[in-house]
Amino acid sequence: MEKLNGDKSGDPRSAETASDAPRVRNLLLRSMCAVYLMAFVSFYCQAEGLYGDEGVLPASRILANGTLKERLSLLQLGPFLGVGAGHEAIDLLCLVGATVAFLGLVARGHCRLLGFIVMWSVYFSLVQISQSFRQQADHLLLEAGFLCILLAPARLTDGRHPMEDIALLLLKWLAFRFMFASGSVKLASGCPLWWALDGLKRHYETMPLPTSYSWYTYQLPDAFHRLCTLYVYLSELVCPWLFFAPSRAVRRFALGWQVFLHLNIIGCGNYGFLSPLVLTLLLTLLDDEDELVGWAHDRLSEEGPRRRPVARPVTRGRPHQQTDVPAPVETDRNGGRYVKAIAALMVVGSWVCFSIGVSNDGQLTLSPNFTRDQYLNVMQAMMRAGPLLVFVLMVRKFLKLLSAQDSVGSLADGMRQFSKNLGLLVSTIVAFTVFFMSIVPHSRLLPSTAISSPVMTRAYGGLHSLYVVNQYGRHLTKMRPMRREIILEYGDDVNGTWHEYGFQYKPWTLERSASLPYGWLHFPRFDFKFYDGAGSKSDAQKWMYPLIQRLLEQRRPVLELLDGRHVPAAAPRYIRTSLYRFAYTGSFTEGGFWTRERLSDYFNVFSLDDAHLQEKLKQMHFPASAPAGQQGGSWNWLLRWLLDAIRRFVGAIEGSYLLIGLFVAAGTLIYTQQQQQQRVGQST
Repeated sequence: MEKLNGDKSGDPRSAETASDAPRVRNLLLRSMCAVYLMAFVSFYCQAEGLYGDEGVLPASRILANGTLKERLSLLQLGPFLGVGAGHEAIDLLCLVGATVAFLGLVARGHCRLLGFIVMWSVYFSLVQISQSFRQQADHLLLEAGFLCILLAPARLTDGRHPMEDIALLLLKWLAFRFMFASGSVKLASGCPLWWALDGLKRHYETMPLPTSYSWYTYQLPDAFHRLCTLYVYLSELVCPWLFFAPSRAVRRFALGWQVFLHLNIIGCGNYGFLSPLVLTLLLTLLDDEDELVGWAHDRLSEEGPRRRPVARPVTRGRPHQQTDVPAPVETDRNGGRYVKAIAALMVVGSWVCFSIGVSNDGQLTLSPNFTRDQYLNVMQAMMRAGPLLVFVLMVRKFLKLLSAQDSVGSLADGMRQFSKNLGLLVSTIVAFTVFFMSIVPHSRLLPSTAISSPVMTRAYGGLHSLYVVNQYGRHLTKMRPMRREIILEYGDDVNGTWHEYGFQYKPWTLERSASLPYGWLHFPRFDFKFYDGAGSKSDAQKWMYPLIQRLLEQRRPVLELLDGRHVPAAAPRYIRTSLYRFAYTGSFTEGGFWTRERLSDYFNVFSLDDAHLQEKLKQMHFPASAPAGQQGGSWNWLLRWLLDAIRRFVGAIEGSYLLIGLFVAAGTLIYTQQQQQQRVGQST
């Protein structure tokens, strides 16, 4: 007799798949594929100008004379494929990674272990050659991607596997570490702006790549900014502890709180895939029975939305048949009370800790009611409590995993169980090793809590060299007193008129239409790096020397990183770099978003034969000029022609629009698959 749920195979695993599908796991893996797609496409759009043979920091240079760590790259396979180790090999890796990520996004069947191993290996190889343009978003993606290898299923199945709960807990712990590190260092640094609750307003003006949304937010009253700064402290220091709450309502409260925070971060700054990645990690706050997870799972499923069956209780007569009534969700009876109590505690605690009041002129005032030493003492306790809490939860899940092992009834069953347990043992060792090593960077947020054990630090260094475990929270420790920007200028006379190179994403001009662009999900590494350069001494930014050389040589790949409307038609004779101070205009000021003032030279005037420039390039082991022609090993003319054709086609599309187009295409494919499955189901 046919099963009432439509399964004619009689396979009990089908019923298990239908009623016990790991929806959170599937949703998280699909979301990770979307984040990988953003990362690969963004890298691809800038790869030739940054790492090609004519780029700013050619990958072939460090592959030839770099450290052992930098040599661990799939780019070494380029000569065997006939494309060398230049930008064509980088293009090939980016396209392979983007293809696997796109397939995983549009079809659940491609979210497998092999796909995540490929994506992690390819992206690790790309990060290895990113050199000065490496950012913390890369570290977070590689760490999260490695944990997804523990989470992803090995076969085309929705069935659960024993490591799922532990892997999800490690991903939740990663989200906790990132958020808590971002918040704890602000007040721990002693920055007066953060202690006066004025740091967020200054951040709107001095963030790496601000948008027009940040300008409009900057114009709001100071009291609003201080309340927002308090909201950030609660988001990063208090809310992450709710990630581990047993109550579903409390976790959903924490999720909504964090979603609101990161949507504002996406609107304010061009951080690329960083906030989408954090939001993906926050999916671990949900469970499979959550209505939101069920809704998202149905929208991404190839079969489309469907009403899930529910089993009726068995009576003495005959069992009730399954009906298409939606399965009741177990209610969290006290969840609403917990949320109200937590919200009340947040309000009262903020009132007490920050002395919220009203001044004589009716303005809202906030000031910390505690000293820096008191804050550091509390942080020490919290940093020790976090790993202890997660360790207890991991041991609990591990014991539950052991108790769920099947009994052995025959020799064949014993062999299968041994093979299964062997893989489980390896995965468990890896999971606990990653957890214990993650305690090392977490403890370094404060000098008083740092782990000094040479065994732990040496083991952490080994995993960190693979970016499996990383340290976060180094950004925004101390706010910059003002915004400085590096402006590139060119001219044909050392004493003559200077013209400015235009940038695509970073502030450089007073024109309203070009000074605060949106990059959306695209991560512009080149423009982002100028933020680091403007906040440090010129000698610390060695990548500027090859950049100046490439501009003096009028290299096309590097010029494509800039605004094509503001580059010279021919190679200039001289280039200089100027340091400007930028400041937001007022809300009632006519004109653009910025005012600017030239402060000083950042670099001296350089020409192509300048002795100082050539000496710096020699110290970097940088070639005097870009190599002509193809490198040795580039014999596969067909593959090179195909890669070049793809780059010429894609190069005409701006990175953010390219990503939007890919996601629209993915959504269209998912919708088309759903419609086809529904038509097939109706016809049968």
